[in-house]
Formats: sequence, C-alpha cells, structure tokens
Amino acid sequence: MALRMVIGKTLPIGMDIGTSTVKLAQMRQAQDTMELLAAGSCEIPVECRKDPDRKMDFLLKNVRTILKSNRFKDRHCIFSLPAEATVVQHLRLPKGTPQETQTLVESELHGKLPYPVKDAVIRYIVAGEMVGEGEIKQEIIAVASARAVLEAYLQMTRRAGLDVVGVNIEPCAIVECFSRLFRRSSDTGRTILFIDMGAATTQVVLSHGDRVAFARNLFAAGDQLDRAVADGLKVSLEQARQMRLQLMRGKQDTSAEDALYHLLDPPLDSLADELTQCLRYYESVFRNQGVERAIFLGGQANDTRLCQAIARRLNLPAQVGDPLARVKRMEGAGLAIGLDRRGPHPSWAVAVGLSLGTALAA
Repeated sequence: MALRMVIGKTLPIGMDIGTSTVKLAQMRQAQDTMELLAAGSCEIPVECRKDPDRKMDFLLKNVRTILKSNRFKDRHCIFSLPAEATVVQHLRLPKGTPQETQTLVESELHGKLPYPVKDAVIRYIVAGEMVGEGEIKQEIIAVASARAVLEAYLQMTRRAGLDVVGVNIEPCAIVECFSRLFRRSSDTGRTILFIDMGAATTQVVLSHGDRVAFARNLFAAGDQLDRAVADGLKVSLEQARQMRLQLMRGKQDTSAEDALYHLLDPPLDSLADELTQCLRYYESVFRNQGVERAIFLGGQANDTRLCQAIARRLNLPAQVGDPLARVKRMEGAGLAIGLDRRGPHPSWAVAVGLSLGTALAA
C-alpha cells in the first residue's frame, strides 16, 4: 500500500466497535500534520455485551449521542467489527488470480468456521510469498464474519445516521494508524509486533512497514486477568476489575501491587506462550525479517507494568503506542474523554486507523 493523502481533506469517521467500548474518531490531513477533528466514546454495559439485541439497541442510542455531542464533520464512516465477531485464518495457497484465490480461500475454510461458508462474508490479504512443496505459494490472511452479524452492524450504523463507506478489520486499522510514521523506503524492511490487548481478545499483528504480515485473535485478554485476580482474592469480577484500574492509575500501595501482579503470573505465562507461537509461525514464513520491537495497544496497555512483564517474557524491546503522536487536536477534540497530551492513548489505535484508512491506496 502506498500513502496517498489530500491536503485539507476531512477523512471519514472511524468507529471502533469493541467488546467493552465503542469509540469514534475523525481525522483531517492538514498542511504538515494530521489533525483530530472530533472523538467520542462510551462504555458498553456488561449486561449488553452477551446479548446481541440489547447491544445493538445500546449502540444505536449512544452512537447517536456521541455524534450530536461532538464536532464531527459530515457522516461518512468506516467501522470495524468486534474481534470476537471475526475469524482470522492463515492459509498457504498456490499463486493465482484474485478470483482464483478467493475461490481457494472459501474452499479451504469449509469446516473451519462456526457457520457455513455460504453464510459468511470472506475477504483475504496477501501477506507475502514463500516456497513450499517445490512451488511458490502465497501466505494468505483470510478473514470471515457471519453475514447476519455484519448486516446487523451495518443496519445499526446506518440507523444511527452514518453513511458507511467501508468496513475494515482491526489488524489493518492498527497498521494504517502507525504507517504514517513509517514513510522511508527502509521502513518496509522493519517488522513491528503490535499487541492490542482489549477486554475479550488480544489482537496480534505483525507489520512490514505499512503492510500486514501476520494477524491472529487470541482469546486471552483483560477479562482473563480480572478473573485471575477475582479467583485469587475471592472477590467479584467487578471488584477485581476496579482493583486493576486503580493499579493503572497508580493508586495502590507497593505491597498490594506486588501481591496482585503475582496472581497474574499464570495467565501472563499462557499469553506469552501463545504470542511466542505466533512469532514462530511468522518466522517460518519470513525467515530473514526478525521482529524489531513490540508496541502495546488497547485498554490493557495503560498498565505499564503488565506490558513490561509480557515484553520480558518475549525478550523484545517494547513501548506503549500512542496513535495520537504528532497529531494536533482541534478545538478541544477529545478533551472531555481524557484525550490530552499528558500521556499516550493506546486504546485509540483502531478508531484512528479506521479514519485514516481512506488515505491508503492499494
């Protein structure tokens, strides 16, 4: 993908529909910088997260409220489905035309989805090429979603007053968010590991410059960490969640902090094992492009000690990513929800990347 930006162009609203929050962000390309025009978010109540009808009703009402309460320009929108609503599968297939590859992808996914292929919307990304079984094969990242689920989100978004101009996936949005920082020709050889830890899933994405080279959803994330604390301290999940939030805000004494992080060792060991498996798979395809560093994103990335613990297990240099780095905030955009300049905002990578998506040409 090549970067193609129009000076002064207002980009679509990026809507990141997560498990626990929905975030909307809209960007604009100015003369020498990117600008954040508007941003808004709300938390999805626990009782709505497992009930599709209640979740859609909640999203419809609250997306409308966010749009009315913030200075969004026009109503063009690109949104992403929640990670748990998609299936991501790596495939190695013979080279062919796009139509031939699409047919092969659909054939390979038979029996591998929780619904029939005929009821799925399936797209794919060509991550690279490799020699396998004596021939050149394509490394394919296939993404599938149940058609009915996609249609439900499309209907909700349109009823909220948005004009949907595209649907993207979280891995692509993450890479697009940061690709503006990797513009030199030498950056295409850099491999960055993005670890986006949300409430229900962890997105693992490896990029070569502005291209997605690997993507996988791991169902080990914040909820599992909360459960480990709740079980260890014999408290409710909500109490455990609040305790961990206090840690992120630096409001726990050192002894209590050490005891709590000790409870997180088993799930962190398990997560690190899964991340290591992802890296091994990547290295089996791209043998000469080692991982340079890890960038932590998502709500859990606000816990610096947690990120450090994972980075040590992976033996990689790491940092907390800031999707609003080098971004100018317009007229107080996002200040009401804490998007100030005092620190990074790692949970906004998908929403920002979705808005920037139209600035990237295939």
